[in-house]
Amino acid sequence: MRFPRSFLVVLSLLVVQTSHGQEAQQAMAYQVDTEASQISIKVSSATRLGHAHGVLGKLSSGKIVFGGPGELVFDMKTFVADTAEARTSVGLDAKFSSSDAAKVNANMRGAEGFNVKEYPTAIFAVNSIRPHADKQGSYVLEGKFTLHGVTNPLQIEATLEQTGKSGVLRLRGSFKILQTKYGMKPYSALGGLARVADELLISGNLLLTPETK
Repeated sequence: MRFPRSFLVVLSLLVVQTSHGQEAQQAMAYQVDTEASQISIKVSSATRLGHAHGVLGKLSSGKIVFGGPGELVFDMKTFVADTAEARTSVGLDAKFSSSDAAKVNANMRGAEGFNVKEYPTAIFAVNSIRPHADKQGSYVLEGKFTLHGVTNPLQIEATLEQTGKSGVLRLRGSFKILQTKYGMKPYSALGGLARVADELLISGNLLLTPETK
C-alpha cells in the first residue's frame, strides 16, 4: 500500500526506535514563519442588503509540536478587511468601495468587534495534534481558543504538505466560530436590514520551519 508523502513525513516525525527496540513518541517542534504565513477570515452577509467581507492578518508567533502542545498567537492589530488581496483570498470580488472598507475596519476593530485596543491578541493553545482517523494526510488539532477575552474549546482539521525546501512543511486548516460565543456583536445597520452573519470562517496557511535548539 502506498501512503501520501505528507503522511510519511509526519509518521517519521512521530515514531523513533528506542535503545530497547521499542517504539516511542518523539516531540518534534516547528516554528511558524510568521512573515510567510497568513490568516484569512470570511464574513458572510446575513441579509440581502448586507455585504460579505474578506479579512487578512498575521500571527505574531506560533509553535506546532508533533507529539506535544503548541500555540498560535494571532496579532489582531494586523487584521485588515476588504483590501483586494483580503477579498480574493476568501473567494470574493476584489472590488470594494474604499470608504465602505474604512467603515468596515473601524467596526471590526471597535469595541463590539475584535476590540483590538483591549484584546490585541487571540490565542489558540494547542493541546494535541494527531493524524485524522479516517482521512490520510489530514490531522486534527485540539485545544482552546481565546478571542475577545473569551475562551472556548476548538478543534481544527488541517492538511500537512511538503514544500520545495528540505524540512520545511506547510500546514493548512480552517475552522468556524460564532461571534456571539466570544462576546462580540455581529455588525448591523438600517434597523437590522443589513447585517453580517454571526459565523466567521477562519483559515490558516502556515509555513513551518524546524525549531533549532
